[in-house]
Amino acid sequence: GDGTVDVEEYVQEFEDRMREEMEQGRGEQVEQTRRRFTTLDTDKDGHVSRAEFDASGERVWTEGQKALAGSKDAKDDGTKTAAAAERFDRRPNRLALPSSHTAEGFLALYDGNGDGKVERGEFDQARTTQFTRTDGNGDGRLTQDEYLAEYEDRLDRHIATQTGGSDKQTRVRFGALDTDKDGRMTFAEYQVSGKRTFDAADRNRDGVVDAADARLPPPARTERPAAN
Repeated sequence: GDGTVDVEEYVQEFEDRMREEMEQGRGEQVEQTRRRFTTLDTDKDGHVSRAEFDASGERVWTEGQKALAGSKDAKDDGTKTAAAAERFDRRPNRLALPSSHTAEGFLALYDGNGDGKVERGEFDQARTTQFTRTDGNGDGRLTQDEYLAEYEDRLDRHIATQTGGSDKQTRVRFGALDTDKDGRMTFAEYQVSGKRTFDAADRNRDGVVDAADARLPPPARTERPAAN
């Protein structure tokens, strides 16, 4: 409460906020996965059989192929620009795992050899591996506990990659905001960053951020100089 923020205060605030966000997001992701299991269990016997799992796989394959085709055929008729602006504006979800609903996600999940496409055999093998990995007791069907355990394991490993190195990155950000390098960030120094954020969102430069700005192309990302 002394009117300035030192580096330890800055780092602690960020870590507390990230921890809270991660805990909330993790709970939401697990609950979505619980509902997904219920949807897969079409006969409602409390298990997902291999046949039920494969039926879901057919839908995933169809959606993935549509996503890949849409990515290749996309034309910039205004829709593409609007989509790019929406992606730029959207608050990043640090917990989001790859989804087969997007071309990027489908490739991340099933393009095992990294050639930029997914063959049917490659897809089927990945699905078999996933089922086997999830079927903890090897009885050929999945319980909700098994389904959640496999997902939570992947989610927790993903969370670990998101939090690693955050302390160093936060200290670098503090150094950039502390323009006079006295080790204490004043509110005026803090506001400079906020002004840059506002200016990036105010794409038509009218002093107001509204839906008109969202329809314009996102600003070019500033390239950082390569580290020596």
